[in-house]
Amino acid sequence: MKLETLIGRSLTEWSADATVPAGLAERALRRRTRRRVRTVALATGAAALVAVGAVTTGVERGPAPRPATRPVDTSLHADPAHSPPVRFVAAGRIAMSAYYVTHRTGNGLAVASQRTWYLYDPASGGYRETPWAYLAVAPGLRKAAVLEGPLPAARVGLLDTRTRKVTRWIPLGRRAGGLSWSADGRRLLVTTYAQSPDLPTGPRSSTRTGFYAVDAKTGHTGSFHPLPPDADNFNVRQDLGWSRSGALIWSPTGRVPTRTFYDLRGRPQAAPPHEADGDQAAGLSPNGRYVATGNPGTGPGPLTTVKDAAAGRTVGVQPVEQLSAWADDGHLIAVACEPKACMGKGEFYNRLVLVSVDGKTITPLTGYRHTDRGSSWTPVFTSR
Repeated sequence: MKLETLIGRSLTEWSADATVPAGLAERALRRRTRRRVRTVALATGAAALVAVGAVTTGVERGPAPRPATRPVDTSLHADPAHSPPVRFVAAGRIAMSAYYVTHRTGNGLAVASQRTWYLYDPASGGYRETPWAYLAVAPGLRKAAVLEGPLPAARVGLLDTRTRKVTRWIPLGRRAGGLSWSADGRRLLVTTYAQSPDLPTGPRSSTRTGFYAVDAKTGHTGSFHPLPPDADNFNVRQDLGWSRSGALIWSPTGRVPTRTFYDLRGRPQAAPPHEADGDQAAGLSPNGRYVATGNPGTGPGPLTTVKDAAAGRTVGVQPVEQLSAWADDGHLIAVACEPKACMGKGEFYNRLVLVSVDGKTITPLTGYRHTDRGSSWTPVFTSR
């Protein structure tokens, strides 16, 4: 398989939930030699974080602002003693709103997968198992969209995360398998499928049929818009996502660039500036100045890079495996392996950390997990 196809196939799977399996792109690119990972200092509190200011001007340079109903908590919450975490995990503008455990069965090319979801519970300050087959938490963490199993589902539920009760059911003309909230929490993008996007993977191609853009306040679905899967994408699950401004939607590809963009009627559009750059789930920083990219190729071992989006110059290198989300303009939530054993099987033994752009400070957020095992947990991040 060509290297470009291998990278694209892995990146596409990550994009569905904005979560990153540990080290797939890096393992395809970096040299398989050992090196001494430099020692990094640990930040000890929320003082390392910088609160997010106003977004920059321009249609696509920053995410659409949420209504100013309450101040956003940017304090640091970590649970480095547990994997998966028992207590709430958050840093800066981003929280781990949920996680899921994937259970895989089968062998060879036909592998079935099923997810058990755990949702943040504000009452207990931890995470509780849910009965849903798929869920997405809205910005602010007060509501979530849920799908019943088995997928694809005939309706979408809007869930109050405090009471854990569905406040509204939205029937659909086409069955749904994926969900994504706009940055302002006002709209819900529903990706539809003819068959389950999770069972089985491998020899079967994607059955994505299109999407609805749902008004979360009224429950109005609007018209169904067909959007067939990307023929070069080998993943069965090809969920759609929102652009930063919410003016466009994107579809994951099986190549570089990793996203193609469409308007809300499903017509192809040019990519917004730098939103298809890089190969990391974190993408652009909140202010749109920096972009998270992969291994700089300057040495062996796990490394990621942050570049100036406009100038293309490197502004920082981080000794981690993947950059998952921006906590603020100077820090990212990342996947990092144990510093002294990062090569070989050690790269599968990793945890979530908070890392500075310059890579000099790292704060553990969760305990270590074994991502090479059949049932590992995957975090889901949401603006709080």
